[in-house]
Amino acid sequence: MRNALTKEEVRNMITRGGKASGVPVMMAKWWGNGLHEQYGDALKQIEETYPDDVLMLWYRQPGFAKSYTANPEYRFGYRDYSDQSTHGPGQHTVLLPEWDELDQFLAHMPNPMEPGNFDEVSRLAAENPERYKVGAFWFFLHERFWMIRGMENLMLDYYDEMEGLKRLGHAMVEFYKVIIDRFAEIGCDAIFTSDDLGHQMGPMMSPAIFRELYFPLYQEVIDHVHARGMQFILHTCGDNTMLMDQLIEAGVDVIHPVQKGCMDMEDTARKFGDRMSFLAGMDVQHILIDGTVEDVRTEVRRMREIFLRQDGGLLFAMGNGIQPGTPLENIIAALDEMYAEV
Repeated sequence: MRNALTKEEVRNMITRGGKASGVPVMMAKWWGNGLHEQYGDALKQIEETYPDDVLMLWYRQPGFAKSYTANPEYRFGYRDYSDQSTHGPGQHTVLLPEWDELDQFLAHMPNPMEPGNFDEVSRLAAENPERYKVGAFWFFLHERFWMIRGMENLMLDYYDEMEGLKRLGHAMVEFYKVIIDRFAEIGCDAIFTSDDLGHQMGPMMSPAIFRELYFPLYQEVIDHVHARGMQFILHTCGDNTMLMDQLIEAGVDVIHPVQKGCMDMEDTARKFGDRMSFLAGMDVQHILIDGTVEDVRTEVRRMREIFLRQDGGLLFAMGNGIQPGTPLENIIAALDEMYAEV
């Protein structure tokens, strides 16, 4: 078992500035709902056994229809939603049902300087000055839009309400810039966020729509991240092959997970590996849960062989949360291979 990598080793692997003694590992002990109930203390033992190469710092994000804090205004909403319809699997309220209410919505944007929302991450950052630290939050732009408008509405908005989406996007960018500044001030080395742009067979919007709406917003945020001396790590599930050139042009430094069954790993590494790094995600949907121990070990070795370049460019993670029912020995086998010396 190797020791945790240094901040410099992690940074070099991300920037393709040279290999380290091992491949940096982050988000590999990503326990899905129900896994703690299944394995209990065994997961705690795993957490103590395998070092964290990266310190993830999740600030307290605003709520959706309701605030998660004592301040009822710390949410992405502007009125009582108790009678409002939901979408998705039933937990997301349509926060902006009509575009003629956009001004009201924007007037009630949450305060990124909300007292207390950085207390915990500030403490952890101060206690770990030598660690590679990643300021993290979920739901960047496309995800945030569908959570505000509802997925069906958003698919139509791409054609009928582009100007409203652009106004909403610029408001989100200004919010994120403050959050990014706050992460920079506590010494973070990178920003991580999520934006599931793809489904199983392609992106959820055409490359032309991405170029018109999302590209300038991505570029503005990522330029701000880079200006503060940090890297930008994007989690995006699905098949994003058609958007990869634009994501690279916008400045994405690292992409996760290169989803198994959606994106071809060899083709992705060959086409884009000289321009970005990969947080390669172990397949939790099939191999980790259904495969043998040897299947798991072989898959991690294969990811290393495909994505690791002479100058670095690879980090390891799980592709998503590990599902209950996943054999414990498979989890351990995956981590053993991820933490191997190279």
